[in-house]
Amino acid sequence: MKRRTLLGGFAGGAAIASAYHLFSSDLPQSAQTTAPSVSTASTVATSADFFGLNVGSELSWKSWRNQLLPLYQDLGVRWLRVWYNWADLEPQKGNYRATPVREALQLAKSKGFRILFVIWGTPTHAGSGKLGAVPQPQALAKYCQWVQANLGDLVDAWEVGNEPNLERYHAGTPTEYVRTLATAYEVLKGEKLVIAAAPSGAAKPHYWQALFASGLEQHCDRVNLHPYRQKPREVVRTVDNFLEQVRKPLWITELGVSANNGNEQGKANFTTEVVSQLTSRVEQLFWYRSVQGRKLHPLRFGIIEADRASGKVTPLPAYYALAALARKYQQAST
Repeated sequence: MKRRTLLGGFAGGAAIASAYHLFSSDLPQSAQTTAPSVSTASTVATSADFFGLNVGSELSWKSWRNQLLPLYQDLGVRWLRVWYNWADLEPQKGNYRATPVREALQLAKSKGFRILFVIWGTPTHAGSGKLGAVPQPQALAKYCQWVQANLGDLVDAWEVGNEPNLERYHAGTPTEYVRTLATAYEVLKGEKLVIAAAPSGAAKPHYWQALFASGLEQHCDRVNLHPYRQKPREVVRTVDNFLEQVRKPLWITELGVSANNGNEQGKANFTTEVVSQLTSRVEQLFWYRSVQGRKLHPLRFGIIEADRASGKVTPLPAYYALAALARKYQQAST
């Protein structure tokens, strides 16, 4: 389950969006990369495209992204999960800001990545004033039309919302979330997959059941889960329980563990063990998260340590564990 503080607009998984605000000042330009010893891993590969990575709005960090993107390429992940708040992209009704996001996504696409774009963050003019407010259907439909027209050529899949069981992301009922999903799906469905928002690790089975009873699977192409747990076997048990209730393929758009509950090598060991048990259960897995560090993401879920003061960037043992797994996937799929 999540143990993350609210750093701004999109706390928790996609929660770091406001902490790494799209229009905030850049990070230091002296970023360097160092590499510790490599951890080994073994797995049965299923698909070269299996892995994704949560990067938030890091594609807009102009002073660091030229160091981070090569690390993501070397890692071997094919997908990046990004989130830019609706409230940032349409700060006033009908006043949109596409250029910074297009530029960031174009850069990622030029490096060969696929993009999962999270639609989240209700602006004041479309809700009650909170980012997690249930959006007005007409306003949401217009926003989805705009992102599809202005960013859709750079996006490979859409995710509608984040962890609707948590009020800071969705201040409504399961039925209200499904209505929100249905509104977005009517606009976005077609060539690109539409992924439902994932319940967080704190959600109980009765919450899952409420989503399904409200018709969630009728309004998405893939279901989703964030099965945060401290032990791999607990993750697998949660995933299996969820799979018993769904018909559509499962994506996990966030999964990780914090080194605050152990150490960096323990995070790497968790990574290797849990991924090897999910390959036959999950269609797509996005690791949470890319960067950690003081004043960046302090709860130590990252696979890269970033020092904001010096600009130094250091891949952690979990980075090498994921890289080893990704290589095996790629080799098995060729």
